[in-house]
Amino acid sequence: MKYNFDEPVNRKNTSSVKYDALLQRFGNNDLLPLWVADMDFRICPKISQRFKNIIEHGIFGYHIINNNYFTSVINWLKNRHNYSVEKEEIFFVTGVVPAVHHLIKAFTEKGDGILIQTPVYYPFLSMIKQIDRKLIINKLYENDNIYSIDFDDFEKKASESKLFILCNPHNPVSRVWRKDEILKMSEICLKHDVLIISDEIHSDIVFNGNKHIPVATLSDEIRKKTITCSSASKTFNLAALNTAYLIIHSKENRLKLKSYTRNNLVETPNIFGLEALSTAYNNCDDWLNELLIYIFKNYQFMTEYIRNELPFINYSPLEGTYLVWLDFRALNKTDDELKKHIIEKAGLALNDGPIFGPGGSGFQRINIACPLSTLEKALDMLKKSFE
Repeated sequence: MKYNFDEPVNRKNTSSVKYDALLQRFGNNDLLPLWVADMDFRICPKISQRFKNIIEHGIFGYHIINNNYFTSVINWLKNRHNYSVEKEEIFFVTGVVPAVHHLIKAFTEKGDGILIQTPVYYPFLSMIKQIDRKLIINKLYENDNIYSIDFDDFEKKASESKLFILCNPHNPVSRVWRKDEILKMSEICLKHDVLIISDEIHSDIVFNGNKHIPVATLSDEIRKKTITCSSASKTFNLAALNTAYLIIHSKENRLKLKSYTRNNLVETPNIFGLEALSTAYNNCDDWLNELLIYIFKNYQFMTEYIRNELPFINYSPLEGTYLVWLDFRALNKTDDELKKHIIEKAGLALNDGPIFGPGGSGFQRINIACPLSTLEKALDMLKKSFE
């Protein structure tokens, strides 16, 4: 490989949430962290070089979002996902989570129903409650650790909702929803006049023949009813640099959001974030292609290790994201007992399943975007904890 993903990088004392918030989050500073969804890999060297050029220039005043930013997003979505967008349809935002928060406030009123599919990325659950919207859950059903959609329940819940947050690829169960699944959900939303917020932040992290389908590519009607949220952050490990964006095809919805942002939201671009996104999208696809190979090899190593050494643990097949949903239900432990075991006996910091909502009990989420040596160490620690 051209790029070295095996190199361990010491991230302690760098203000890293994953490494430096362990005491605050888990009550123990001496854990091996595989929880926060960022990667333990250095960024593409071409981005690092661009940063050096910016630093050498030496002036850090206010910056505009230039045409290179928009062109980079347009070309990336077209080349990677066959998704055609126009400049005026792209909105710069600092992050997907704050953007979803503001979209809910801009397009719904207090008491309106917001539909989500659990287990799901936990900030969605908390933000809906915090801003006085009605949380409506279409729980995914699981058969032999493969997750599917209960469409009868989805339609019932959609009829009670004003807005639907789709997670695709899905975090934490790592499903890449098929075209027929997305189309059926979208048509139900059209039928009941439900706005679709499609979180596609993991869209570039897809494996093993699976293909990401942007919701807005399905039809003109669905396109106008969809707001797509994405970013270079997961793909190129740039979470600290505020590289997110929205795609809004409906002119009416664009005007509505602009009206809301004038009164509620100030999005100030960061020159490092703008240039990191442009450099990544224009020059780092070879780095990404090697990254995907490396992460999937990590997954294959993990599944072989579990099969041979930890056969009582199950897992969902990794279709997308670098997050694996581990099933510990065969141990018959309570969630508190399992959480305590993972922290105190295994010495690991993972994401506790119940925080992802209904369907999370008995599970833990592990981040495998790390050097193989780190993953092997974590699995050895887990094995030893059960001996």
